[in-house]
Amino acid sequence: MTLLQVEGLRKSFGARHVLKGVSFSIGEGEIVGLVGTNGAGKSTLGDVLAGITAADAGTMTLRGRPCAPLSAEDARLLGIGVVEQLVRIDPALTVAQAVFRGTDQAGRPQAELRGPAAALLAEVTLDVDPDTPVGELPHFVHGLVEIARVLAEDTQVVVLDEVSAALLPLEVTSLHAVVGRLRRQGRGVLYISHRLPELLAVVDRVLVLRDGRIALDTPATELDPVRLAAETVGEPVALPPARVAPPVPAQAAARPPAPRAGDDEVALQVRNLRVPGAVDGVDLQLRRGEVIGLTGHRSSGVREIAGALSGELPAVTDELLLHGEPRRLGTAAGEDALQLPVYRADDDAYGVDPGETIARTLTQEAWGTLSDLHKEIATLRGVIRTVHQMDVKTLSIRTVFGALSGGDQHKLALARWMSSARDVVVLHEPTRGLDVRARQQVRQLLDDATEHGTSVVVVSVDPDELAECCDRVGIVSGGRVTRWIEAGDLAVDTVRDRILEAATAA
Repeated sequence: MTLLQVEGLRKSFGARHVLKGVSFSIGEGEIVGLVGTNGAGKSTLGDVLAGITAADAGTMTLRGRPCAPLSAEDARLLGIGVVEQLVRIDPALTVAQAVFRGTDQAGRPQAELRGPAAALLAEVTLDVDPDTPVGELPHFVHGLVEIARVLAEDTQVVVLDEVSAALLPLEVTSLHAVVGRLRRQGRGVLYISHRLPELLAVVDRVLVLRDGRIALDTPATELDPVRLAAETVGEPVALPPARVAPPVPAQAAARPPAPRAGDDEVALQVRNLRVPGAVDGVDLQLRRGEVIGLTGHRSSGVREIAGALSGELPAVTDELLLHGEPRRLGTAAGEDALQLPVYRADDDAYGVDPGETIARTLTQEAWGTLSDLHKEIATLRGVIRTVHQMDVKTLSIRTVFGALSGGDQHKLALARWMSSARDVVVLHEPTRGLDVRARQQVRQLLDDATEHGTSVVVVSVDPDELAECCDRVGIVSGGRVTRWIEAGDLAVDTVRDRILEAATAA
């Protein structure tokens, strides 16, 4: 039986037509996957369903009755629940209050919410105290709190918008278990994700949104990740080539492999790194122009390693050399302190003003200062070139940054940051929430930087991202790097499988 029917939805923002007559349905107990390139309109479609954005034209029916939510609260009352990619929860709320907000349980005393909240949190495998203020939780946890909220609501249709983007593989498995429960309850699920193998593993049917229209509506069993990637971008997509390097004998030693021939300039040497209570003796060796990855479970110590290198956490080491020069770790500033630049795409911040135009965002020189006309023209040409190379969906470089899709904002912010990145840098999940083509564009950004001598540490929970971007990947467990995986000349899929196997066993 059809649960949700959508007919001819249209939505424009100024002269840009985002949705151009979208029609589809979701049945009872059906999980429908939605894929599309960044800027294709996926989040806009989710916002229309959620009542966050009003459609310009088209109709929706829920169980045969007209459905036109005027707000997110209205949508929930009608029976549509949404978990957005950028979760926003009042940090002053307790976890229990956050789980039951917007339901008929809201407003009850904390003591009465604690037990029911704990049961729902257990169902999404989130081990946190229901009395904890949301503001004290790591941000990746907020999406799981939102899923627990959806379970508490009497929603008939659930929209999951890139919820898995920041989750570990084991957490994704738990998410899929929750989605399976929603199916068994007869609810319909719209599952939006750029992780194509993961999406195909859980959905019954796939919708491809391309150029504002549904370009494909087919059972998931008729697709594989390669074909789906091609359908998403509208043309064949080649898998990223392996990063070519001389073969290295397989090993599981905790110490980093020896430098490769012809690339033996060491940019960063760290011996016996310790962070109290988190990291217990890590050795790192990063070559000039190399990209290494670090991954591990939430409590593995991987984030603390990155925090020590950036000077955000107190740490000690037996030896620390930057291009052969001794440095020291710690949070205090100083000429000899190692504080590596960090890119972290946190929520909707991206380190830029969302109300500023693309042109001003990508201009390093202060806007409005007196400058040589030829230099100004060259700068704007550079902005246009970046927008074109990153395939940003916009009609003008005068478009405000916040009006772009989340993926386009991420790409431009990273391109802006990388343009001034030098020496050794740390990137947290640089391709999170990006489509297959955008991931290749980010990899090109890294290649361009490493060709000029920049060395990169990528911290990520996504094995695909690590396999695509890194020369080698360290698996962190119990505060130590327990294994290094060399990419060498291996296929990306092979590297991914090795990372996933090692991370699961750690």
